Amino acid sequence: MRIIMAKTPISRVRPSLIRGLALSLLSCAPVGAAGEGAFPGADGYGVQAVGWKGGMITAVTTLADAGPGSLRACAQDLGSRPRICIFGVAGTIDLQGPIMVGSNVYIAGQTAPGDGVQLRIIGGRHGPLIVKNAHDVVIRHLKLRPGPSRDPSPTVDAITVENARHVMLDNLSMSFATDETFNIHVSNSTASDITLSDSILSLSLDRTNHPKGRHSKGALICSAEGVYNACGRISLLRNLFAHHRDRMPDVKGTSIGPVEVINNIFYNPISQFGEVYDLLGDADVAYVGNVALTGPSTVRKTPEAVQVFEWEDENTVRLMVADNVTGTPAGCRLRHFQVLDAVARGQQVSDDLPTLSVAPMPAAEIVDHLLAHAGDRIAGTRDLDSLDAQVTADVIACTGQVIDEVAQVGGWPDLATINDPAQMRDTDGDGLPDAWEAGRDDLDPENANDPWAHDALTGLSFVESWLAEMAGDPLD
Repeated sequence: MRIIMAKTPISRVRPSLIRGLALSLLSCAPVGAAGEGAFPGADGYGVQAVGWKGGMITAVTTLADAGPGSLRACAQDLGSRPRICIFGVAGTIDLQGPIMVGSNVYIAGQTAPGDGVQLRIIGGRHGPLIVKNAHDVVIRHLKLRPGPSRDPSPTVDAITVENARHVMLDNLSMSFATDETFNIHVSNSTASDITLSDSILSLSLDRTNHPKGRHSKGALICSAEGVYNACGRISLLRNLFAHHRDRMPDVKGTSIGPVEVINNIFYNPISQFGEVYDLLGDADVAYVGNVALTGPSTVRKTPEAVQVFEWEDENTVRLMVADNVTGTPAGCRLRHFQVLDAVARGQQVSDDLPTLSVAPMPAAEIVDHLLAHAGDRIAGTRDLDSLDAQVTADVIACTGQVIDEVAQVGGWPDLATINDPAQMRDTDGDGLPDAWEAGRDDLDPENANDPWAHDALTGLSFVESWLAEMAGDPLD
């Protein structure tokens, strides 16, 4: 892909900052040895979302909103027993209300057949998934596309994480929210140790039924209500944001730890890219290796990629910034804009921040990488659906726009309704599908094995090896 760069594509940072960042990269927080993290290749602050390990394996066998075999029945699990939700069905689940995801769960969308599973709302005033007062949650390879609620609502996100810790969200496709597409919220509590990685956040709805009016938003990190709130140790890694009015992303934070914004693409906002506020507390933000691109919807007076607002005398914002690029995809009029606004340039620091949790990719490589890897896709088994394919094409060609209605992009993609009992057939009842066991010399689909027993081939448990293979995770 060819990007026309602005004359000053990389933020103006002091040499000492670059040296400080280099030292930080040499001591990035490790993901952990095989079997210790959420899954092979998982990274960021949410990597230790492991409370589901050792649990039951439960099959989702229906696209019904609720009842036996439903995603709701597995994901909510009010007892918070450790469990994995696997899928024998594919298609769209229409929800009458949000699924309140409980603790100690891995929702493994990569196990669904065909084009996977799409969630949308047809009732209620919230988005499809809410992770609230929960811990140790992994959600992967789902399409979260709520659409507008029937009645006006300020709370329709694609996914909301509130008062939660140890949460790993990966390879999601999120669109058609009427509030934030992704929101981390804290209310008289703590939200921490959270990763959103390798996902597509696109096409939030602008002039729809949000009570505040125009409200197409990307991500709001650490929104808050009440008192005694703590929010931090959050990673936004390798995500594609496209076609939002603003909040790409908006960040607050407190002194419990930083917010990392690393290797993301921010394409075609209307009025603003990202903003950082000191309203919740001292906000430490690492903004590294990102690409900010204007598009057809972007206002002529293009804002900086990061704007800082210091409104509380007792709080401060500190930024670690390096290797960020601004520009315009070939096909649109070139826009010249800076990475940092004047306030942000004065808030850069070169030391005293925690080391980054990952080693960033060079910004020059991130566009090609994300357009080939982000979203609900699995190499060799699941391609991007028509909506995500168009979004990625928009980034290449400088096309597309912020929308008001789902119909403007052809509606929800039509995913084939697939029920595949053969994929879930488990003759010996050990939780591992017969088809996978048959391909392993050390397993027998007719003799029960412990799915959590050690797999000498990968160093993981057998069930973790299966989940990783289904997702295309690195097992080398």
